[in-house]
Amino acid sequence: MRRIKHNLGRLPQLRMGHHRMPDAVLGLGVTGAIALGTLLPVTQAIAAPAHPERTEHAAVAADGRTTDEAASRSAERQPVQQAPQPQPAEQQQAAEQPAEQPAQPQPQAEQPKAAEQPQPQPQPQPAAPAKKTYANNLDGWIAEARDALAAAGKPVPSAKAMRAAAIAESSGNPNAQNNWDSNAKMGTPSIGLTQMIQPTFRAYALPGHTDIRNPVDNLIASSRYCDARYGSMDNMAAARGYGSNWRGY
Repeated sequence: MRRIKHNLGRLPQLRMGHHRMPDAVLGLGVTGAIALGTLLPVTQAIAAPAHPERTEHAAVAADGRTTDEAASRSAERQPVQQAPQPQPAEQQQAAEQPAEQPAQPQPQAEQPKAAEQPQPQPQPQPAAPAKKTYANNLDGWIAEARDALAAAGKPVPSAKAMRAAAIAESSGNPNAQNNWDSNAKMGTPSIGLTQMIQPTFRAYALPGHTDIRNPVDNLIASSRYCDARYGSMDNMAAARGYGSNWRGY
């Protein structure tokens, strides 16, 4: 230390020419660096017990700068972090409060069931009446003719009057035909069970019963003709004694 001070004390006394000035300056820089390198460890050793926290800041950087300078420059390179902005009280309270749970659907109270109405039982439909069958004889033909007249809403003669007309006119033969009377001579012979000519049959036949040789159709047309001319077939048959004194009608 004394040697260094002695040398430093002699520095102002040094005189040199202008041509030696750069060398002198360089020598002074080197001498100062050596002196600093010698003094720095000594000062660190002295200051370490009293201020251990300053040890790190006193270290010399490789380029001759202290770590304090390096730290300050590195801090300058770091982007400045902005302090968090204070949030309004309402937002803070909203953030602190837990999210509201979705409302649970309330079970609806069961509606009282209306009194169950008794379901009407289906009424059994009446079975269609079976088609009536008739015997294929005079009695059967008379019965079927009378039913057809009743279904059509026409007057229904007695079975006795119908039988008397059928027996007196054709002896109960639906295929009988008169080829010798005045009607036959005019070209309209009497045909069928009650011996009707075609013009009269067509005038009094019921729809669906238009066959003059069909015994049922023949009886129907004959009954309606008697209704128109005599009031009824019973009136006509009674006037002829139901066959005892029969004459043409």
